[in-house]
Parts: sequence; C-alpha cells; structure tokens
Amino acid sequence: MEQIIQLEKAANVRDLGGYKAINGIVRMNKVIRSASLSELSFNDQEKLQQYGVKDVVDFRSPSEATKAPDKTIPQAAEYFLPVFGHDETKVSISPKELLKQLEQGMTAKAQMIKVYRHFIEDEHAQAAYRKFLQILLENDTENTSVLFHCTAGKDRTGFGAALVLDLLEVDAQTIMADYLATNRYLNERISAMVKKAKEQGAPDLLVAGIKDLMKADALYLKESYTAAREHYGSLKNYVKTGLGFTEGEIKDLQKLYLIK
Repeated sequence: MEQIIQLEKAANVRDLGGYKAINGIVRMNKVIRSASLSELSFNDQEKLQQYGVKDVVDFRSPSEATKAPDKTIPQAAEYFLPVFGHDETKVSISPKELLKQLEQGMTAKAQMIKVYRHFIEDEHAQAAYRKFLQILLENDTENTSVLFHCTAGKDRTGFGAALVLDLLEVDAQTIMADYLATNRYLNERISAMVKKAKEQGAPDLLVAGIKDLMKADALYLKESYTAAREHYGSLKNYVKTGLGFTEGEIKDLQKLYLIK
C-alpha cells in the first residue's frame, strides 16, 4: 500500500517506502514522489523539512517552472532537471490549445504513448534521469529524502518512480499499482477540470482528451517498458547502457534504499 503524505496545498505526495522487494523492503523517509510544489503552504514547507527532504528534483519544463515556481523547502537543495524542453505531457496546456491540436488530428492517448517512449529514447530525458539517479546515490544519510516531482506527479514522476522501484527489484504488479494510484489522488482535480469544461460548453472531443491526458493508464507505462526492451533488452539494461550506471552502482542504490 502506498504511503501518502498529507499536505495542505500539494497533491499526490507519496513516500515510496514500505514496498516489498526481492531482497528487502524499501526504506521510508528516503525517496518521495510528488505533484507540483508551487502552492505549498508554510505548514507544508515545515512538514517536508521535518520529514527529512534535503533534495528536490523538478522534472518540469522551463515554461512550467517559470509559470508556477516551486515553493522552497528550508535547507533543501534544488535541482532543475527538465525531462523535456517543453511540456510533452500537455498537462499544462490551455483547453483552447488542446482542442486545436485535437481537431488537427492529435489523439491524447497516442500523444501520451509517445511521451512514455521518449522517456527511454530521448537524449534530454536520459540526461535528466541519469542525474536523478546520481542524486539518489548521493543520498547516503539516514532519514534524509530526495523528493522528485513534475506538474501532476503522474508521467515524468510516474516513470521516475517506476524506474527506482524496478532497480530496487520491487515486483512489476506493485510498480504498476503505485503508478495507477495517481488516479485516486488526482480524481478530484480531474473531475473538477471535466466539470468546468462541460459547463463552458466544451465539445466531447475536448472532454475525452482531458481525461486521457490527465489519467495514469497502464498502457502508457507499459510503453516505456516496451521501448526499453526494444532498445536495451530491459529497463535495467536501459539504466546500465543508456544511462551509464554500473552493476555495482545499482547494488549501492539497493543498499541505500532497502532494509534487508
């Protein structure tokens, strides 16, 4: 069961600790996934500091970060690691622009599948996830956490969480369950967006597009695994060959983040 961290002004904030792996259990207070931190309250900032957050990794695009800059967590280092040069996930796109793209033939589901392939294939994305794993390897103090996020905490963050859990040898079913749990924590936000769109007379095409863009879909994450197998043989080999990590470094990651 995922470990939610209840905050006043941030959604989908979860400690990845507690999951069973082949050789142990993922440590608590070591790695946290989240949606945007741009609206954190003072209490939220204090809570995350007390929780041990010492590094914050922002996967958003430059335009997303400029539009809604993170609220800082006291004494935490900040790393801006945009997975893409622009928001390929479309979660920050305006309804008007989204409708325009849908009318021009883009399907939201096909766009998301492309995004999840790009996590594996795109050099910009590889650089971001390479640095992310390096930051995790340097987090060698007990009860200090690395928090990583994007805008919704769904796609760039969802893949990042799957990547970490896969390297820690958590089973595939649990990894997928963690990924899909986002739908529960963003359900209220998605419902509000859909309701607002309908009240404003949005066509069915736009409503369906919003739903496809905003939900976590097993088909999306599976596409990352498919791309990893096609190019590298497995997700672990993507980390070794594509991102340049040794077997020893992966073992070091397991020592840091697993309780035997």
